[in-house]
Amino acid sequence: MLQANQKQPNLRVSPGWVLLWFFASFWLCSGLGCRSFVQAKSNSQLVAARELSRRGADAMQRSRPHDAEMLFSEALRNSTLDERAHWGFATSLWQRGEKQRAIEHMREALRLSGKNPEYAVRLGEMYLEVGNRGAARELALGVLSVNHKHAEAWALLGDTHQAERDWPAAEECYNRALLERSDYPRVQLSVAEIHRHTGRPKRTLAILDRMADLHATASNDPDVLLMRGITLADLGREAEAAEALAMASERMPGDRIDKQIQLVTAQHRIGELVPARITLGKLIASNTSNPEVKRLQSMLDMSFAHLSDPTTPGVRDPNLLANQGADKQNLMQNGASGFGKPNATLIAAPTLNGSSGMLNGTAGDLLRR
Repeated sequence: MLQANQKQPNLRVSPGWVLLWFFASFWLCSGLGCRSFVQAKSNSQLVAARELSRRGADAMQRSRPHDAEMLFSEALRNSTLDERAHWGFATSLWQRGEKQRAIEHMREALRLSGKNPEYAVRLGEMYLEVGNRGAARELALGVLSVNHKHAEAWALLGDTHQAERDWPAAEECYNRALLERSDYPRVQLSVAEIHRHTGRPKRTLAILDRMADLHATASNDPDVLLMRGITLADLGREAEAAEALAMASERMPGDRIDKQIQLVTAQHRIGELVPARITLGKLIASNTSNPEVKRLQSMLDMSFAHLSDPTTPGVRDPNLLANQGADKQNLMQNGASGFGKPNATLIAAPTLNGSSGMLNGTAGDLLRR
């Protein structure tokens, strides 16, 4: 009886609380739904970007740079989170000379990839080419701190020392790269160059001959031919040097300005004035404002003037007139159509001596591992 008469608790909920609960639930569900929708859209865009990047990489391998750039650009419009799109677009930008933008995209590719060592080395190579040796060295050391057997990182570290003409340190790094990868033509060529700079031209030729034995294409590689020609000139074998330099001139791409300048200088050095003039002609068309090209033009103008009149001051090079003689008249006839009026500007032979410092600090620690 007491239980029957006991007052039951009031279980009714006020309408205000019902409305509040309804709107809170609606807001929460709609928010989660929007985030899910945005997430799904972002994922689909990233998938599309990666497919475009794959196609761009394929176009790049097929030597279709314009198509590759368009595909990588479209990939980035779909999603900026695809590291390969940044890598590919950076490569395209670099090829057409937009180096600063290329570096920015390669830096983003490295960040998104979680510090992919291949991207790190490529970014380091870009930094080195624009003169930022410190950034390039830091990237190489960063890769080596994780994997001290990374051949490309050792090669990059060697390049930074070679750029400073620190031949011993560069050679140590290159030897480490070759220890990890014995067949590494680019590094072998760098070691050959170090031997030439340090007065060991016969060892340079031995390396070049070995490269030709291992790779049939090395015999026609313009960089190898240029190195061979310069080294033969060092040894006083001018006829062989002239032949190698002529072959290098025929094969060297026109956009390799630094190599073309080396070619002209080497040909002039052994008295091959007409071939030097021909090589220089390839540069003048698109590099009229380049100060090095102007100096080379002036140097050749004065050399030809000295041939026609020995009393005219010429470039002070003991090898300048090495090949003149029976063909002097032919040189003058072919060289008469110069590329501008001569002036008094001379070009000095590049100095080859560098510092003899060895690796120290972090790099030295890595070498001792």
